[in-house]
Amino acid sequence: MGAYYQAKIKDFVESDENAIIGKLNLEGTEFVKQYTRSTTSWNNSIEILKTTCLELLKFNSIANNWHIVLEYELPRIPWRIDTVIIANDLVFVIEFKDEREMYQAADIEQSLKYAFALKNFHFESVDRVIIPILLAPNATAEANRFNLDPQLTYKNCLKANANNLYEIVTQAFKYYHNKNKLIINASQWIKSDYQPTLTIIEAAKALFADQKVEAITRSGADDDDLRKTTNYLIAKINEARDENKKIICFVTGVPGAGKTLVGLNLVHETSQFGDHKSNTAYFSGNTPLVNVLREALSKDNFEKEMLKYNLDKTGLTRPKKLNSEIIFLSKIQNLHLFVKEFILGKVRPHERIVVFDEAQRCWDAKHFTNKSKQNQNREKEQFVSPNKSEAEMIIEFMNGHEGWAVIVALVGPGQEINTGEAGISEWGNAILNKFQNWEVHTSKELTDANSKLVSKPLFEEDQDLSLLKIYKDDRLYLKVNQRSFKAKDLISWVDYLLNNEPEKAKELSISLKEHFPLLITRKLNTAKKLLKEKKSPGQRIGLIASSQGIRLRPYGIIVKDADFDECNWFLNDEDDVRSSNFLEIVATEYKVQGLELDWVGICWDADLRRSKPNSTKKTFWDYKTFSGNSWSKKEKSAEELTFIKNTYRVLLTRAREGLVIFVPKGDEKDESRLPEFYDPIFEYLESCGMDVISELIS
Repeated sequence: MGAYYQAKIKDFVESDENAIIGKLNLEGTEFVKQYTRSTTSWNNSIEILKTTCLELLKFNSIANNWHIVLEYELPRIPWRIDTVIIANDLVFVIEFKDEREMYQAADIEQSLKYAFALKNFHFESVDRVIIPILLAPNATAEANRFNLDPQLTYKNCLKANANNLYEIVTQAFKYYHNKNKLIINASQWIKSDYQPTLTIIEAAKALFADQKVEAITRSGADDDDLRKTTNYLIAKINEARDENKKIICFVTGVPGAGKTLVGLNLVHETSQFGDHKSNTAYFSGNTPLVNVLREALSKDNFEKEMLKYNLDKTGLTRPKKLNSEIIFLSKIQNLHLFVKEFILGKVRPHERIVVFDEAQRCWDAKHFTNKSKQNQNREKEQFVSPNKSEAEMIIEFMNGHEGWAVIVALVGPGQEINTGEAGISEWGNAILNKFQNWEVHTSKELTDANSKLVSKPLFEEDQDLSLLKIYKDDRLYLKVNQRSFKAKDLISWVDYLLNNEPEKAKELSISLKEHFPLLITRKLNTAKKLLKEKKSPGQRIGLIASSQGIRLRPYGIIVKDADFDECNWFLNDEDDVRSSNFLEIVATEYKVQGLELDWVGICWDADLRRSKPNSTKKTFWDYKTFSGNSWSKKEKSAEELTFIKNTYRVLLTRAREGLVIFVPKGDEKDESRLPEFYDPIFEYLESCGMDVISELIS
């Protein structure tokens, strides 16, 4: 934490303007090298702020002890707040938009976003009143609304121009100042601890802006999973290189524990194992995840390069978006395309260190062959598909290196959601049958036959493992949910819900709901209204549903959307109809796996329903697929049951702040949407501790 400039406002007024601007510009140039924002044009703002502070000193003698902070840096995200005024017990957050002639919605959102971040993640601001102000110097004065609701975590954004900033600050001080509150210690406030929870997209941006993995998580000294795991993997990479051997490491953990983050960190941060930057790559068969990360990182990189260019065009060539995209094409790759290109003989792995995310989703031999045959008509170059699983081919590719090589396989528990996804046991079979020269490092969670994390362990109990070198280490299991500190018990609650243990789910929900709301409704409009009300500045909301939720169509929920673009959905602003925030386009499990939203609305169809009581008078899950004009009646295989259950596991674990579930009422006149399909689902979810939202809210 830190600021480029700080002083009591009386000292700020007396300071030389050029000296202040010089310091800000020097620090700002360094900032652009590391992060993504440019320096503010301070020539106009310093003059406005000095005039304002001078009037504040006349307003009240206590203002002598107020502090002004310029370019206050919030690490991890990373953001900088233009101006902070610490006024006794209040914190004013001022976002300056040079030469603005109107108050733009995006600027107001940015101001609120900073206030939200301070209130929720800045230790010294948690119990303080935060007042955001948008300063548009040339805008027409507008009346401001002062909200006295003590339940609000921060106040609404006030609007100011160059002439009335002083007046608005003094009015707000009169409204919000509490003389019984302790005065803020400015020095402590500036140095305050700041611990946000980042999405994988935000975390990836921070990593590629040269922040360390342990610096962008909430981990404390007792649960620093990511640092321990990263250090273990770095040690194994160095060991493989120094001893000229081949090592494969399997990393797993609870959903949201940061497996992808560990993988991206290894790909980017290579200085600790020889700085072989051209010898590392991140692969995933999760196409939406690859596309979103590439787009977010390339866009971020391009903006950074443009900032440098605009600061000093001397000797610099104007950046091109394509150049930024090329950088991440090689760093973050689609697994299935890579395998195909290798079979065609177009590529040979120059990477000696590869990370494979969601390794449990690699295709088995049958599915890979079938997929290849299905795609033959679309292929410009025909090829014969080998009768091998993707796991076997990946190890075969890396085994082709003379000397050392390292594979890091990231394993998501309970994440197999499609036919042909072989599971982690396929990797074990390939190692045991063909690649016994590879040293295996894993955790007991992937080798225990009774583990609840995977449907099948890495190796079966009856397999002869005497010729393998297998090392088990707890550091390869990530046990702390990094997705959100509010949702730390969500995984267990979901397990109870899906495993037909409503009593345990309801008991756990009591503590979970203190920080993480679990809401349920029978009306889609109610769910949408709730999501919009719950959304805070800078957060993302969205509607998601099972890809088998075909009979959600009467509610305008289309799960088979050929035009769905995950980059638009996850990255665009809320005024874009393609954005998740617009709540018009619904994403399925295939589009959201590995990614997350702050508030999630799940649209629950009859593909996963409650069965009728059997002879034991117990009700369990029943699984259906919709074909033609009716739900199928044939029994599902054990594999199919697992996939459908895992689909809802993925959907139920995408939220960071809270969950809203919409269960339709059905229609007695439509045999494909009978109320008897949906009522038991609603009743069961309520029995698991979900709070029913009154119909009156809609």
